[in-house]
This record gives sequence, C-alpha cells and structure tokens, in this order.
Amino acid sequence: MDRNRKLLVLVFKTTILLAGVVILAAASTNWSAVSSPNLSSDNQLYGSTAVSATDVWAVGYAYTSSGIQSTLVERWNGSKWSIIPSPNPGTSTRCGVGYSGSALTGVAKVSSTNLWAVGYMCGLQSKTLTEQWTGSKWSFVASPNEPGSDASTLVAVAARAPNDAWAVGNYKVANQYQWDTLIEHWNGTKWSIVSSPNVPGASKNFLNAVVALSPMDVWAVGYSEGGTVGATDAPLIEHFDGQSWKIVPSVYPAPSPFNVLYGIAALSPTDIWAVGYANENSQRKNGQALIEHWDGTKWRLVNSPIAGNATLLYSVAAVSSTDIWAVGYIQTSTVQFLPVTEHWNGTAWTVVTPPNPGKVAQLFSVATANGKVWAVGAYSKSQMQFGYMPNPLTFVIQR
Repeated sequence: MDRNRKLLVLVFKTTILLAGVVILAAASTNWSAVSSPNLSSDNQLYGSTAVSATDVWAVGYAYTSSGIQSTLVERWNGSKWSIIPSPNPGTSTRCGVGYSGSALTGVAKVSSTNLWAVGYMCGLQSKTLTEQWTGSKWSFVASPNEPGSDASTLVAVAARAPNDAWAVGNYKVANQYQWDTLIEHWNGTKWSIVSSPNVPGASKNFLNAVVALSPMDVWAVGYSEGGTVGATDAPLIEHFDGQSWKIVPSVYPAPSPFNVLYGIAALSPTDIWAVGYANENSQRKNGQALIEHWDGTKWRLVNSPIAGNATLLYSVAAVSSTDIWAVGYIQTSTVQFLPVTEHWNGTAWTVVTPPNPGKVAQLFSVATANGKVWAVGAYSKSQMQFGYMPNPLTFVIQR
C-alpha cells in the first residue's frame, strides 16, 4: 500500500469532525501554480527541500504503464522544473516476483552537492530505501531493515552535515498485528538503526517527520494507535538528546479520538511547530487542523482556522518566526479533496487559498529558501473515485 493510500485509510475510517473557531475568511493568496513534468499518467510528489531560490527539489513516485512504482525526482533551477534520473532498486530480483517497485517520500539537503532522499521499495513487503545526490547524480545507498520484520519503511529525512542525517518511519513486527517506530542515522559512512521507543500497549507506532537542530536536539513526530486512554490515535512526539530517543508528552484536543502529526519545522530549540490532523476539538466542532507549538518547555495546542469539513496539514516550513506556512488538503462534504495552505504571522493562523489546476488536489510538502516558498503534491482533472485520486499529476505552487 503506498503512502497516499495509507493516509486515505485514516481519513475514511473516521467520522470526520474536526475543530474550532478562529478565522473563517480566507486570506488573499499570492500563490501561483508552476508547471511540472510527469513520468506517466499516475504521479505524486511527497517531499521537498530548498537549497536556494534557484535550487529546489521534490521527490515522489510514478506508476509505469506496466503498473510498477518508480521513483520520481524533480528539480527547480529558477525558471523550470525538470525530471532528474533516480535509481529504482526495487527490482523483482531484489524484492521477489510480484513485489517490484520503488518510491521516495522525503528529501533533505546538506548542501547543493549533498542531498538525501528516503522511501521504500518492494511494495507490500517493503524495505527501506535511501538515495544520495552528490552533485552530478543520484545513487542508491544501502540502508538496514529491522531484523526479522515483515516490512520496513522510511518516510522522512533530516540532514545537518555530511556525517549527520536522520531518517524515520516504521516497521511491521513479524507475524503480528504490530507496527513500531523505525529510526536510522547516517554517520558519514553508513546507515544504522538507532533504538527508538514505542507507546506501551499501542499496536501502531508511526513516525512521519523529523527535524534536526543539532547533534543533541532532534525531533520526530507521528502517531500511535491504542495505548492512550480516551483516544484511538494519539500524537506521538519523540526527542533525541544526543544519547537516546525518548517520548515527549504531546497534546491533542480531547475528546478527539483520532489525532495524527504529519509535519514538523524548527526555528530554534524554543520555537518548533508540528502540524497534522484531529477529527474533533474540545467543543466537538469540525474543520480545524491539529497544530502544536514547542516553547522549550512543553507542547501546547494552537488554534487554527476552519478550512473545510476536515483539514489535514502534512507539512510545515518556516521563513521566520512571523512567517510560517503549513500545507495539506481539506475534505469536502462530498468527500472530495481540495488543496489548502495556512499561514502564521506571529499572532494567528489564517487560511490562504492556493490555486487548484484540477477538480481535486492535495499538497504534501512545503519548503522555503531566501524568502521564497514552494509546495508540492498532486492533482487530478477528475473527481475522487472510491477515496482515490484518478490519474494524478504532479502539482507545484510557489510564492
């Protein structure tokens, strides 16, 4: 199951009731859609990173005409987006007959000549996938899988230095209905699994995003299912202090039973934002995303505006402490997906309506550099069908 379909399962297994009242009117938009290429008739962009205003990357996947998942990497040079060749190691020889395929879900920069992209290969029997850009080409780099697991997946990556990168995701415990966190570290020579905690009693522990401020200050966010009294899904936040990973108490708008964090961005050790989804707020109202802020001491809820029947924010990026962007999509009353962006001006979050080149669209990642902002995802010229976007094409906006 690809990442988009995993996320859709979360939406449709819940009764969509999100949260509160803040700002109802959408702010004026300065977003503009930018043409981006496609490999096939089925394409998705999931991760992005910006080195500069003329060097931006996006990664994802496309399905070939034979139905095989293929990595998709695109680069912005200041005037246009172009597809850059990327390895597809998920061959039938490596994965087994019927399990071919490769996909990228996250990308991070060290410099213009050193980037990392992560994801998975081998379909439902997934194995971790890491690829590195060294200035002239992308290369496959071996990464470990949890020993004895049925499947191992990397979702996101953060890179600080040539010898300091982190990747997060999850693995399925062999022969059990149990998923646990997976964290790996690059030391300049190889990727290694680093022990990470799980919520006691939870059958699912997923990490969806990671950010690194220093070798002794790294954060990862996601969610757990089960193990939390009063919630089916609860936000999961973990912190690395240079020695070990520990779970940090997180908040959610009780009595909301479904609460997930998808994205994280850090300006400083005392100014960190995490975004995601909750299906109710404390007033049992719907339409509000889940936004949390770390002030150096604790995580606290921050009100967000009502954008639709349900609002899911997948990524957040900070230009400054008074200029922060979160992107995702809303679900309408007829179960159609429309792109959404929200902006923090230092005081409040507001909805900033982005362009939509099709009938439905989703934004999965946002990146910033030199005061510019880019967001990537997918759109379709047709309505949603059975919870899926038919024939998705790459979708890029900038401001």
